[in-house]
Amino acid sequence: KNRSRDTLLTELRAVFLSRGYEGATLSELARATGLGKASLYHHFPGGKEEMAAVLLRDAVARLDQTAFARLKEQRPAAERLHRFVDGFERYVDNGERNCLVTILAQGTIGERHGAQIADQFRGWRQLLAGVFEETGDKPKRAMRQANALVAGLYGYLLTARLHQEPQHFSRGIKALKKALPELP
Repeated sequence: KNRSRDTLLTELRAVFLSRGYEGATLSELARATGLGKASLYHHFPGGKEEMAAVLLRDAVARLDQTAFARLKEQRPAAERLHRFVDGFERYVDNGERNCLVTILAQGTIGERHGAQIADQFRGWRQLLAGVFEETGDKPKRAMRQANALVAGLYGYLLTARLHQEPQHFSRGIKALKKALPELP
């Protein structure tokens, strides 16, 4: 089959999201794409590890573009924080979809790319803390706020996924937004 790279990545992403890295077998990946294993190796000579690495880079870029980039916009700090939360909510499809970065940070692929993922999140956390500082928080409090917000987003996402209740995520988002500095 002749497939676009985006279509292929979308099909592979779905398998990794539902099965994780360890659970995504080459047979499942081939079945999801409608390609034979040899065709998959043609697109990804490094096999499953290369597929996951490409998807991980893509997921980091998507999360950055959808959520964290909003923290750099030319808007009031409080508005940027709210827009960041909205972007994260969109990235995880209102709690209906896991975050592929966290899925791939676990297991074998996470061991190989864990330092890069951690560096990326440290940078994002610094960016987030900087915006909290702009709202008037002192640096230590701003970092605590940044940590709490990221922990809240991922905690509500995980809990919603564990209970299979996306509305738990929506309620959590509302609570997190209520705790943010008020919009101008």
